[in-house]
This record gives sequence, C-alpha cells and structure tokens, in this order.
Amino acid sequence: MSTDLKQRIIETSFSLFLRHGIKSITMDYIASQVGISKRTLYETFKDKDELLLECLTWNRQEITQMTLKIASSAGNALEFLLETFMSSWARMRNANRNYFSDMKRYHPNVARMLDTDKVYQAQEMAAVIEQGKAEGVIRMDCRSDILSQLLATEFDFLFSLDEICTVKFTFMEAFEEIFKTYIRGIATPKGLEIYNNYFTTRP
Repeated sequence: MSTDLKQRIIETSFSLFLRHGIKSITMDYIASQVGISKRTLYETFKDKDELLLECLTWNRQEITQMTLKIASSAGNALEFLLETFMSSWARMRNANRNYFSDMKRYHPNVARMLDTDKVYQAQEMAAVIEQGKAEGVIRMDCRSDILSQLLATEFDFLFSLDEICTVKFTFMEAFEEIFKTYIRGIATPKGLEIYNNYFTTRP
C-alpha cells in the first residue's frame, strides 16, 4: 500500500472518530468512506486499536507543528495560550463527546497514550506559565505546578458529566467559557489588556 493511501485512511478515520465517536464507526464504514475494500484496510491496520493509535500519533504530530508555528509568532506567553486555545477550538469544535468516553471504555490500551500526553502537556504548560510570569503577563503568585494540571482536569470532568453538555450548549462552548475564566484569573493587568485586545480585534 502506498504511503499516500495509508495517510488518507488515517486522516479519514480520525475525522470520523472525532465527529461521530469511535464505537459507532466500524472498519467496514471506514473502508467504504476511503473507497477501498475491507481486506485492504485490514492489510494495513490489523485492528481498530492499531488504526486508532496511528490516528492519535498523527494528531499529536499535527498539534506539535501547530504549537511550534504559534510559538514562533506569539509576542508573549499569554498570546501563545490564546492562539493555542483558538487553534485547538477550531480543530475540536465539532467533536463528539463520545470520542473520549469511547476511547476510555472500549480502547483502554490506546487511551493510555492520551494519559502520557497529559503529563508532557502539563510540563509544557508549567513552562509557559513561568515564562508569562517573567514577561509580566501572568501573576507572580500563580502556582504553575497546580495551574498546569487544571485545564486538563476540567476537560476530563466535562466529558464525564452528561448533564453538563445539554441542548442549550455544547461541550466546546462550556470549555471555552472555562478557558476564558482561567486566563482572566491568572493574567496581570498587562495580561488582561492583551486578553481584551485579542478578543476585541478578532473577526
């Protein structure tokens, strides 16, 4: 199988898993959406776990490239956090909440990769907070060891509660509100000015 076709399978599968949840998307359906036989799909990925793991690996690489690009242009740590959030929001705004619950329930071995990512992300977040302190945009009394874990914890909490995300608002709307409150809470007056200007000037 060509590398291009394998990549197309991964990108198509990830999009389907994210939009509809993992359990509801069968290997048969993936093959039909890619335009290949089920046999060809299984010759490339022995099972759904292997395919899902490849999807997460690809997505992690995409996020890494995204954050590197943002870091190269952001003027300070707060701008970096804001741009990273908005880019992540754009990627995840149509996510089905079953994507994460299905991962933990039906693919626990693959889900451990997400847990490993969280440790790394917390370390990176702590470094960004410390950078923001040095730049005067994040309060000096903020504890980076606690705050670096907070957003990820709230993210998991929201996905675990059916009553939180109702027909009145989506998961991403709830998470956006939490994120904005989080940023306002850690920002200095200089940081709040950056925050307000950021959302005022966005189209």
